[in-house]
Amino acid sequence: MSQPGSQTKSKELKLVTKQVVTSDSVREDKRKLQLLYLISNFDGISEKALLYAISELKNKGLDLGYNIVTLGNNVTSPQVKDDLTALLYLGLLENDQAKMLKVSSNGKDFLESNPVDEAFKNQLTSLIQELKEKIKAIDEEQRLRSRRRGRGF
Repeated sequence: MSQPGSQTKSKELKLVTKQVVTSDSVREDKRKLQLLYLISNFDGISEKALLYAISELKNKGLDLGYNIVTLGNNVTSPQVKDDLTALLYLGLLENDQAKMLKVSSNGKDFLESNPVDEAFKNQLTSLIQELKEKIKAIDEEQRLRSRRRGRGF
């Protein structure tokens, strides 16, 4: 018998429904296609640096259609995380050991067969050169943090 005033713990099962993602849905989704193209411009980019890049591109006039939230020094977007998960699930993106996002060989083939708008490419190319140094710094910070975690510091 439980005593009066005591609480019992119960576990709840939460079901979250997600839409099935196929390569056809990515082909039709301009935002995911542009995100894949943006990542293809780097030899590997951390999620934190990617969010920073999307935020800075939006500030400079190139809006990829994501809602970006900045809390202190942290930039986040649930929409970007969902799209990254979908692209990883389909094998268009891959994570290396340092948690860097890279376009897979399937992703490169996918981009070749589904070209991104030329106006977007040109605008992105001109803006991304300004951001590359800051993005490299953020990525290096992420690499150092992941090394420290691996050593138990």
